[in-house]
Amino acid sequence: MHDTNHEHRPAAAAKNSETVTDLEKLKKMVEHWIGHNEEHARSYLLWAGRAKEAGRTEPGEILEDIAGEMIAQNRKLERIIAILDKPGGAD
Repeated sequence: MHDTNHEHRPAAAAKNSETVTDLEKLKKMVEHWIGHNEEHARSYLLWAGRAKEAGRTEPGEILEDIAGEMIAQNRKLERIIAILDKPGGAD
């Protein structure tokens, strides 16, 4: 006897709903990483300034470079969000 009280979903549909959930989680993680990187970049720039004020130019410049790298990483992470936000999921 067939139970008519349960829903039939193709395996592809079930997998698709899992993928959407995973993509939503990915977007949240990327947003978190962007914020985290911004915090680090601000801190690096703060300490770069302090190092330079103390007469230690080279460590300050290195910290400024690192902050710039964090900002560049964020541009790439922002591209991921833009791709995930495209209608239809097309890359």
